[in-house]
Amino acid sequence: MPQLTSLPSIPTARDVFPSGTPGHICEGYNRRRKSRIIAMVLFRQLNGPVTEESIARITDERMDRAARSANEKVPGSELTRSMIRAELRRLGGLPPVPLHQAGEKAAAAAAPARQLGSLIDPHQLSEILRLGLPVLVVPVPAA
Repeated sequence: MPQLTSLPSIPTARDVFPSGTPGHICEGYNRRRKSRIIAMVLFRQLNGPVTEESIARITDERMDRAARSANEKVPGSELTRSMIRAELRRLGGLPPVPLHQAGEKAAAAAAPARQLGSLIDPHQLSEILRLGLPVLVVPVPAA
């Protein structure tokens, strides 16, 4: 299990992407950045093996405190909170999606969504699919 002694500095999208980069790309990057930083704080606080039970016991308030301790804004969405839990699983060496939640139904639903990679940002789609979340794509006609 990796041991963290200090938090790494992870640049924001503004520091990484050139001016004019589409907002959804920057937003997705910053969401992943925030989830990794908060997960690292929580990982250090767990002080032991990461289990599904230890992750399930992490409350929204505890995530908010972890964010503040890392000088980050508190997670503003359930997607970000789910990504924090997913990052904790990764840090702890657990499967990316809890097996009792993923099941065959989620895998079957995810297969067609993977084909949509050419229509939406593939990095955001892969993050959502990795979490085992359902995907609904709504076409919006161009103006």
